Amino acid sequence: MGVNRSIDALKKPLAEAVRKFLDRCGAENFPVVVIETDRSQPVQNAYYAQGRERLDVVNSLRTVAGLYLIKERENTIVTNARVSNHTGGNAVDMCPEIAGKPGYPWWTAPKAVWERMGQLAEECGLDWCAGGYGQTWGKDWDNPHFELMK
Repeated sequence: MGVNRSIDALKKPLAEAVRKFLDRCGAENFPVVVIETDRSQPVQNAYYAQGRERLDVVNSLRTVAGLYLIKERENTIVTNARVSNHTGGNAVDMCPEIAGKPGYPWWTAPKAVWERMGQLAEECGLDWCAGGYGQTWGKDWDNPHFELMK
């Protein structure tokens, strides 16, 4: 278990759109990190417990899910969903990459960077959910979340 970053774990149409998007990002020298693809229900349960349960309960769920243990300061709400579109391979989280640091997500990228990423994704058939402005990450947006365009 744990965090799954495999594009092959996504449903085929979504996987194809993600590959197209990553190719397009590569062609534009816009590096992107795949954060998470298909998610097991135990992982979703652990994420949902964060910020809602005591740290020992959260870390127990994270252990069952194959996730690393967190500290008290990290025990904050990271999702509002008990059941996620990630479960079953219907969603992917991606983030701009820090320049010169392959594999390192740039969570604090300026809004314009996130918007460009969202625009490229939409051009490749990905829906930048809620226009990229959901209710997670403590910033009133869920920029990393993408699904297949409906």
